[in-house]
Amino acid sequence: MSNALKPIQPPFSLMQVTIDRIRDAIIAGELPLGCKLSEQRLADQLGVSRSPVRDALAALQREGLVSVSPKRGSFVFTPDLKSVDEINEHRCILEKASIRKAIASNHTALLESLAAACARMSEAVDANDALQYTKGDMDFHNSIILSGGNHSIASSYRRTIGPLMALRTHLFMIMNENLGRSMGEHLSLLDACRAKDADEAESLIDVHAAHLVDAYRLALAEKGLVDAA
Repeated sequence: MSNALKPIQPPFSLMQVTIDRIRDAIIAGELPLGCKLSEQRLADQLGVSRSPVRDALAALQREGLVSVSPKRGSFVFTPDLKSVDEINEHRCILEKASIRKAIASNHTALLESLAAACARMSEAVDANDALQYTKGDMDFHNSIILSGGNHSIASSYRRTIGPLMALRTHLFMIMNENLGRSMGEHLSLLDACRAKDADEAESLIDVHAAHLVDAYRLALAEKGLVDAA
């Protein structure tokens, strides 16, 4: 008789699945920026009780994706320019560290994953499908982080990147941000990685990320909420 013990499977976490589903809906634009979130409606749509939904909204508040007011209720976040700028700076630091490490130690896997994401984005551009484009865009930037192989960086990125992902979707789908320019920047970054030019790759990440902040500043300026300069 074998003495080997079967591994214990981790318990199913209904709250974690609920968090993931609501997060994905916000990032994909299915729950638009600023929209009111009804615990009961979300519970009905997900087929769960209100308790895991309430806990999920509290967790997503900590991630910056949800704003909870005791008197007004819960809403998908509406970012201010300063917070977008700070999250974007944090994102650049993590992506630049990861891409330099990936170029040095995980080059083949990096190129394969970036090329696959670029192919998905290119198809979306041809189809003028902003939602599929933003999903490919997420794949591209996640590939940079994962190819770096640092689990601490990946964990930090995953906890903080949600608001920027949701904002990218908003800009691509609602504000018609330029997909062609974005596509060209991703291809240039892929070329820099192929050439193992980490300095150029880091520079391109900074330029690419700055366009997100600039696009949101312009959108807010058109509403008279900030100065366009």
